[in-house]
Amino acid sequence: MTTQQIKEIDSKCLNDYLATLPHSDHRFFVTAVVRACGEGIKRKTFYNWKAGCCCIPSFCKKEIERIAGCVVFPKELYVTDRDVDTSCGKA
Repeated sequence: MTTQQIKEIDSKCLNDYLATLPHSDHRFFVTAVVRACGEGIKRKTFYNWKAGCCCIPSFCKKEIERIAGCVVFPKELYVTDRDVDTSCGKA
């Protein structure tokens, strides 16, 4: 799976979950996720995940699901660097 594919799927899963929340609760959810994920994760980072600009780290996916109280990301999306194809089509 390429990095671009992972970003697209992560973004879709996150946005699908956010669509189940009342719009007024989005900011509270974002705040809780940013606090739970700790150093280096800011609101801007969350919105980059939402827009599909970057992959969501597995530890952050776990925190999102813990706060959400449900499965948001399929387990096969919990990836490590070894799982990502960085060859960009090169042989």
